Amino acid sequence: MQEYDQQQKQIFGENQALYAAVNSVLQPILSKGPNQEGYSTPELNALNAQAVEGTAENYEQAAKAVNENLAEEGGGGGLPSGAAEELKSQVATSAAEEESRQETEITGANYQQGRVNFQNAEEGEMAIASGENPTQYSSAAIGAEGAAGTEANAVAAEDTSWLNSVLGAAGAVGEGWATGGFKTH
Repeated sequence: MQEYDQQQKQIFGENQALYAAVNSVLQPILSKGPNQEGYSTPELNALNAQAVEGTAENYEQAAKAVNENLAEEGGGGGLPSGAAEELKSQVATSAAEEESRQETEITGANYQQGRVNFQNAEEGEMAIASGENPTQYSSAAIGAEGAAGTEANAVAAEDTSWLNSVLGAAGAVGEGWATGGFKTH
């Protein structure tokens, strides 16, 4: 039983070290709360750069197409005054709106990931709290002690069962002798 108790203490100690390491990762996430950003700075920078670069490429292609169409029409001579500039402005505005939409989506996804990170950290902390509870270790030890005690009682009963048989036979002999002998049929 002492050996089992020592094993449980060792396991508990090892688990405490593991829980401390995991907890050191979870605590910073929890301290930021559920409204935190979820992407790392490099991830966020990469996503925003993709949105800017992709929109810039699309704007460049659209602006080129508009300018080529205007050039084919003689520099926009067939359009009313200012219409060519309005068309160019619409392309630029559309590109800016698209970039803004993408950045808004990135921001929303960033905060959504932050909530997921927070919820996962909460679940991890609950698991740690459950694992740190020494009751499970003492319950296991008590259960093992109870099982060991039951087993010891069973062994003791087996060890003394021959004695009970002998004493029972001796009692019968003694009773027969005390009452005047054995009865025979």
